[in-house]
Amino acid sequence: MSKELFDTFKFKCGAELKNRVLMAPMTIQAGYFDGSVTSEMIDYYQFRAGDASAIIVESCFVEDHGRGFPGAIGIDNDDKIPGLKRLAEAIQSKGSKAILQLYHAGRMANPKFNEGEQPISASPIAALRPDAVPPREMTHAQINQMIEDFGEATRRAIEAGFDGVEIHGANTYLLQQFFSPHSNRREDTWGGSREKRTRFPIEVLTKVQHVVAENEASHFIIGYRFSPEEIEEPGIRFEDTMFLLNTLAKYEPDYFHISANSYQRTSIVNQEDTEPLINKYHKMQSAQLAQIPLIGVGSIAQRKDAEHALELGYDLLSVGKAYLVEPQWTDKISKNEEVEQFVDIHDQKILHIPSPLWKVMDFMILDKEEEHRKYERLKALQNKKVKFNKGTYHVYAKGHNGNLPMKVQLSEDKIVSIEVDDSGESEGIANPVFERLPQDIINGQTLNVDVISGATVTSEGIVQGIADAIEQAGEDPDILRARPKPVVQWSDEVVEETTDVVVIGTGGAGLSAAATVLDEGKEVIMLEKFAAIGGNTIRTGGQVNAAEPEWQSAFPALAGEKDTLIQLLNHDEKDIDEAYLEDFNTLKRQIKDYLEKSSNKDDYLFDSVELHRIQTYLGGRRKDRNNVEISGDYDLVKTLTDNVLESVYWLKDKGVHFDRSFVDMPVGALWRRGHKPMKAQGLEYIENLGDYVKHHHGRIFTETTAEKLIKEGNQVVGIEARKANGAKVKIHTRHGVVLATGGFGANTKMIQQYNTYWDNIPDDIKTTNSPAITGDGIRLGVQAGADIVGMGFSQMMPISDPKTGALFTGLIVTPSNFVFINKEGHRFVNEFESRDVLSKAALEQKDGIFYIIADANIKALAMNTTEDKINQELEDGTLIKANTLEELAQKLNIDTTTFVNTIERYNTFVEQGHDEDFNKNAFDLKIEKAPFYATPRKPAIHHTMGGLKINTHAQVVDVEGHIIKGLYAAGEVAGGIHAGNRLGGNALADIFTFGRIAGQSAVMK
Repeated sequence: MSKELFDTFKFKCGAELKNRVLMAPMTIQAGYFDGSVTSEMIDYYQFRAGDASAIIVESCFVEDHGRGFPGAIGIDNDDKIPGLKRLAEAIQSKGSKAILQLYHAGRMANPKFNEGEQPISASPIAALRPDAVPPREMTHAQINQMIEDFGEATRRAIEAGFDGVEIHGANTYLLQQFFSPHSNRREDTWGGSREKRTRFPIEVLTKVQHVVAENEASHFIIGYRFSPEEIEEPGIRFEDTMFLLNTLAKYEPDYFHISANSYQRTSIVNQEDTEPLINKYHKMQSAQLAQIPLIGVGSIAQRKDAEHALELGYDLLSVGKAYLVEPQWTDKISKNEEVEQFVDIHDQKILHIPSPLWKVMDFMILDKEEEHRKYERLKALQNKKVKFNKGTYHVYAKGHNGNLPMKVQLSEDKIVSIEVDDSGESEGIANPVFERLPQDIINGQTLNVDVISGATVTSEGIVQGIADAIEQAGEDPDILRARPKPVVQWSDEVVEETTDVVVIGTGGAGLSAAATVLDEGKEVIMLEKFAAIGGNTIRTGGQVNAAEPEWQSAFPALAGEKDTLIQLLNHDEKDIDEAYLEDFNTLKRQIKDYLEKSSNKDDYLFDSVELHRIQTYLGGRRKDRNNVEISGDYDLVKTLTDNVLESVYWLKDKGVHFDRSFVDMPVGALWRRGHKPMKAQGLEYIENLGDYVKHHHGRIFTETTAEKLIKEGNQVVGIEARKANGAKVKIHTRHGVVLATGGFGANTKMIQQYNTYWDNIPDDIKTTNSPAITGDGIRLGVQAGADIVGMGFSQMMPISDPKTGALFTGLIVTPSNFVFINKEGHRFVNEFESRDVLSKAALEQKDGIFYIIADANIKALAMNTTEDKINQELEDGTLIKANTLEELAQKLNIDTTTFVNTIERYNTFVEQGHDEDFNKNAFDLKIEKAPFYATPRKPAIHHTMGGLKINTHAQVVDVEGHIIKGLYAAGEVAGGIHAGNRLGGNALADIFTFGRIAGQSAVMK
């Protein structure tokens, strides 16, 4: 039987709705300080009442310290009844029923909204949000009292004249907290199993029903709102929610109300699962649950949305944001009229929208007069013909590594040619920009072009450079910006190929695998979803960690390095995992021998494979928030550290030139063993390996996204992919597929989904990663049955640009010359520490920002920069320069005396070779020679530790521990090596070593 939007609807309790539309509860924060109803709130609801069958009034706290936000209304005492009565009558006077939502925020009750009171919850587990206060675990008596509070709140709602109540069991509030395995760790009658975690919601529901019966409130509606999933780990999954709803259905509430941002919402936990939750709901509902009406919500803006939602199986609909814009939304759609989705900037009072709500709905507000002016200007620009002063114009484009000279030739009415001097730019990132973007601009005679994925900065720089040339030629570049974009010719072509090996991803791991396959005389096709090759490798510092004692011993030890070895010598053997114990004892013998042979006068830099292995193990060993420890798989770590020096020699054979004049060390490496190429960042690896693949007849398909692995039984035999123009690609393989797609450092939602290490991953956190690094390979592997390991751990790079997340802006030097100063002018950490320790320390500072301080001597050692780039960064504010320390402090708005004293104290530590404040492991230069510099820094997502489970042959392992034949993984897409934290310089060691191993394994029969 079809459901009609404007049919009447009767609940089990006997209450009848005049149509199937309700206005959704939305937090408007318009209550008085004590939770009383204000006239502003009454106006807001009354203005929207009438055409909707019912209005659900938002979150009303049942206990005085249960507020989850400012401006909340309460129903915690009888004094609130008169105000609530006026609110109910205002809604009912227009012809809508009034339903009141009851809740307690639990651990989400911020003390600043609740008279400083510590929040309460099922267990003392803090919420995963910034500055969350750990709650007090509720006692049995408190739980029973809370159930009574919900009952008393229901009585007050009845006395205030409401037509019903909605129990708020969603949005991470108290009822959800009791059902969640993340927030409920109890082992009593209120927790310990899924069945026991349902008890509190059941008790609240039955209490509310009892109070309704006791007060003989006929036709009184009782609903229950739920969130289908939560991203916490452990957390509520949809199967758990359906267990809860099937259980609650036995008690016959009048309705269930899903909380979601879209009525078509899919899983937020498994982002690869595209089945709408409403479909799963109907598949998993019990016979009793099927009798309970379900209210759908989210993204219902027009009549077609509402009717589609009913077709999907919802019984009723609650409409939220659309009612903010159009208070007579139901009436509008009943006349088949299109509804506005934005409000005019001048209409706040007309629409009776409280100021707190107006401030947070800015994404829905338009200045219509300004929009009209923009539209008229756009039309005028599109109708205008250009007239240039003919000539060749010399301009600059801001590139990834600095300013790039450009020559733009213009005729009287056309862009004739564009030449870019790309000699200073990273080839892998920018080549497609120089090759394709100018041609697109010339072909379309437009500046309205899409940037090249992975080369946004350079793309935008070229467009702006051409705009500068047009301006110099006496014309307005906005004319060309207003022109249409070049038309993309879509294709339904199907390209089918057969090769020996397919490698997905063209960073260091993928290129190493492909080059190795070619070395073995086999064919290879590489797939890259972006236009540029290079992946994350092009963005690295370039250092490969590899112990090479004969080379390293030619360099003197730095102050403090011997102390690090002594600490390892004194490290308790009981603390070492049994698998690593033999190596640890070997290392101790090596250190003793070194200390006996060396003297303070001629100490040399010590290293060994065993030191690299033990530092990788100890540096990666971490505990998550649940105190579960993780450490690197011994066999994988041994394979890495045993074979990485061979990888360095292999890279040399492929044309990479390493700078042997010094031993490098990136941040968080713990030891100087970095082999660094002559060219900046990872450019030299990509140039040489990319050329090697091309010159040996390997094929690279760019702008081609892998979509699905082809399997026959338990063997991978190919890949399905899609080109940017829509053409399908199907490649069959004789030997297999290598996944080398990187991790998921550019996919914040995926990091949040799996995170078990960091207290909070903000939505707006920056990343050092290429935008290509979104977990594609992990998704492909999991779809093919692969197991995953270590997914809860991600690494932040402490020394990232606060504005962009970029790694190589400002002055970046080796950690022995790091001096980190916070906004108060103090050092706050041992700058030689691992990246996660540095990041956690940085995030504890004001705004999470600190400064790397350098002088003229240290600046001379800065990596990956030029004088032109430094001058540009000084102009942009990315770098701050001063002639004295006092002046630098003033520019940083830091107390001068504190700042100068901190630097002078640090200089004394350099002189004595010992850090009395933080025990920094190694020192190099003092900060003493003008000019002085400060580089602002803030942690950003850098590396994801988890990934597909592999063995030492880079073969992917399934969830049952069996090898998936024909499937290999190398680099950040694989997990198990770095455990909870990766050492700086170990990423490139990993990708080149396991890339080669994956290539070798793939061609072996």
